[in-house]
Amino acid sequence: MRIDKIEIRDADIFEILLDSFPDMIHSIDDNGNIVYTNKTAEKLLGYQREELLGMNIREIYADKVLKEVEAGFSDLKERGDKNIPESWLKTKDGEEIPVEIRSFSIYDDEGHFLRTFSILRDIREIKALQQSLVQAGKLAAIGELASGVAHDINNPLTVILLSNEMLMKEVSREEPEAGTPLQRVQDYAEDIHRASKSIQKLADHLRNFSRGVAEDSERVDLHDTIADALFITGNKIKTANVTVENSVEKGEYFIDARPNQMEQVFVNLIGNACDAMSGLENRRLTISIAKGQHEGADCWVCKLADTGKGIPKDLLGDVFQSFFTTKEKGKGTGLGLSISRGIISDHKGDIEVTSEIDVGTTFAIYLPCAGS
Repeated sequence: MRIDKIEIRDADIFEILLDSFPDMIHSIDDNGNIVYTNKTAEKLLGYQREELLGMNIREIYADKVLKEVEAGFSDLKERGDKNIPESWLKTKDGEEIPVEIRSFSIYDDEGHFLRTFSILRDIREIKALQQSLVQAGKLAAIGELASGVAHDINNPLTVILLSNEMLMKEVSREEPEAGTPLQRVQDYAEDIHRASKSIQKLADHLRNFSRGVAEDSERVDLHDTIADALFITGNKIKTANVTVENSVEKGEYFIDARPNQMEQVFVNLIGNACDAMSGLENRRLTISIAKGQHEGADCWVCKLADTGKGIPKDLLGDVFQSFFTTKEKGKGTGLGLSISRGIISDHKGDIEVTSEIDVGTTFAIYLPCAGS
């Protein structure tokens, strides 16, 4: 087999290098017309190179930055170079993309401006990471606050519980007759006791949930984990008017797990289910567990099925990715399912999702049976 020798000019090599560059590159003339662009620009903006070479630079920038583009272009021609930490491009289909820009001016031998040479870097991932770090800082602050609030709640709560216990003992010295003031006092004291215990349990959950310390694995009853998660999300379930059908019985489904981490998984999934059913007439969450197999070992298959809006098929593969969310802006970080999947994976389990638009979504969690 004969291979013909191909002579490659320096200009061709330079063109190949520019086309292989991971960032968008373009050059514009004195009127702002695009006179050069590389292949990355085609991929980023959705135009063919022939289209871009017939366009003005003002056509590929978002409307909200056009004034800055005009001023920056004039400044660049005079100064010779310019760095812009953030600007916004506009793709062919109208999407706005944040970019970082480094530009240089090219002059002739007499110092007359000829054209610019600019490198534009897509910073969407960087902005998403910055946002996640800000959110993580907020969550850490909230966790610290929750832990402090839980501690402060327990102090007066202890006094309430002790005082109420003394009151109940005093009342129990006599057998009050039904309908009498003493009987009503006894009933009120029992109500105070139940409510105080609920507050104490919630405070304990807040404190434990926000510790963020490493847990030892122990034998865990999934009934208790789910019951605690339902307790924590109780207010959200009530506010969302969601009916919960929980068939998980106590003493049947045991796993080896870190309790707080596993509870975090169910809190997230239950909360997501409530959000998915917001505004719908039929709002029902069904929780069940059955015996199954995962990687050749016995496991419990725990399913949480909602009657929510559903997830489009083209997005199902992305739901466990970090920062991905189908919720409105400001209502989700896109980290909950990613973290949950990591926790389940650390427990040698797996999680799957199936969904149908306007029918609902089901998450199936596979967890090894205790001792298997």
